[in-house]
Amino acid sequence: MKIIFFGSTDFSLPILKRIHEVYGVEGVVTSKPKPKGRGLKVELSVIGKWAENTGIKVFTPENPNASDFIKALRDMKPDIFVLSAYGYILSGDLLKVPKLGGVNIHPSLLPKYRGAAPIQRAIMAGEKKTGVTIFFMDEKIDHGKIIMQREIPVEKNDTYGSLSQRLSHLGAEMIIETLKKIESGQYPLIEQNEREMSYAPKIKKEETIINWNEKSEKIYNLIRALNPTPGARTSFRGKELIILEVEIGNKKIEPGISVIEDKKFYVGTGDGSVILMSLKPENRRVMTALDFINGYRVKNGERFGI
Repeated sequence: MKIIFFGSTDFSLPILKRIHEVYGVEGVVTSKPKPKGRGLKVELSVIGKWAENTGIKVFTPENPNASDFIKALRDMKPDIFVLSAYGYILSGDLLKVPKLGGVNIHPSLLPKYRGAAPIQRAIMAGEKKTGVTIFFMDEKIDHGKIIMQREIPVEKNDTYGSLSQRLSHLGAEMIIETLKKIESGQYPLIEQNEREMSYAPKIKKEETIINWNEKSEKIYNLIRALNPTPGARTSFRGKELIILEVEIGNKKIEPGISVIEDKKFYVGTGDGSVILMSLKPENRRVMTALDFINGYRVKNGERFGI
């Protein structure tokens, strides 16, 4: 089976590796390199770097739906496209190129959480379960017929990082099963129920700001959903502070106000408090809450908030 893989993120990498291990991959399409870091060094995505080091042909089109790029892929005569966290919607003309069509590995229980941030949105919403859906792509966002779907629990302490890793490894095993079914010609095609549809748009910067007037559970879920990136933000003494890990506290404290007791760093919320565990001050390394208390000589009654 001649496979072309589309992907751009850490989530995609275990999936690409597993497909290459079992089937081999003819080509990898990934996002165009962007300047990064202080030196604005232009680097391939993690997917592109791995593919290049493995000897797989790498494509980084500005627009994957451009006619010249479609022709280049058509000339490769692929059997199937496999897409995972690529970042672009493929056009109908591009999806006509592979003989067997194109499948997408999406980390949600479609039709719930269609879009760019399904893992983060599920954690933010306090979902108790999520999963991976593999479906044949059409020109709409995460809309095609489902071939396979599996669910896993969202653990109470799951973060975006931990849940993403679990879903990626689940997707890596599911795609091998799916490709075998497609090869055999024996696979289900299940229509998505549009009445259960919801969207998971990209996280906006203003959504990363902690509102200490919200309930503790909502703040806890926001912080988990944004760890490790982009991080839930607040301010302290006029400087930005990224909160990476908290626990729900049992004290009733005024929203945004600090209380230090028994070496625990409480901050008040709309219905109680959370206990800060790890955080990252502006232009500083990640540190424990206790190191922050000692380093900044935090006092009771100081206020957090932007």
